[in-house]
Amino acid sequence: MKRFLPLIAVVFTLVAIHASAGPSYAQGTSATDVSGNWSGTTRVMPPCSFSSGRCNAVNNITFALKYKGDRIKGKYTCAYGNLICRNGGADNTGKVVSGRVSGDQIRLSVVLPSDVSNCYYNGRLTSPTTIHGGYMCYQGGELLEEGIWDVKRASGE
Repeated sequence: MKRFLPLIAVVFTLVAIHASAGPSYAQGTSATDVSGNWSGTTRVMPPCSFSSGRCNAVNNITFALKYKGDRIKGKYTCAYGNLICRNGGADNTGKVVSGRVSGDQIRLSVVLPSDVSNCYYNGRLTSPTTIHGGYMCYQGGELLEEGIWDVKRASGE
């Protein structure tokens, strides 16, 4: 049972994030084109047993997304917020290898080549220019870090 407590905490966190996001702007509409540049932050959330020394770490992130058909691809960057990015700052760039939008829900899969980890960003489009959600990063099947993310689309896009 002890092994499943972190997973249970993640599920409850994601449910709470989803419930607190407020009304959806995209319900009942076709998939939203999320192409463009998005920037914002991530915050590592407790319990931080997986992410040594990074509890409550805030990093500035950007996504350069391309939406084609029903798939999303693109680039990811991480920059200093109140701490350097994971892996001693080496995890500052990555590739969005897949993603989907369904209604107001978005899912992105990011590969960080420096340590061959995968981060999964699940979020909700709360407006045409904002996304809020949770993320989890894994390496070799082991959870490295989890938290929340918020991004806004660059103006003029």
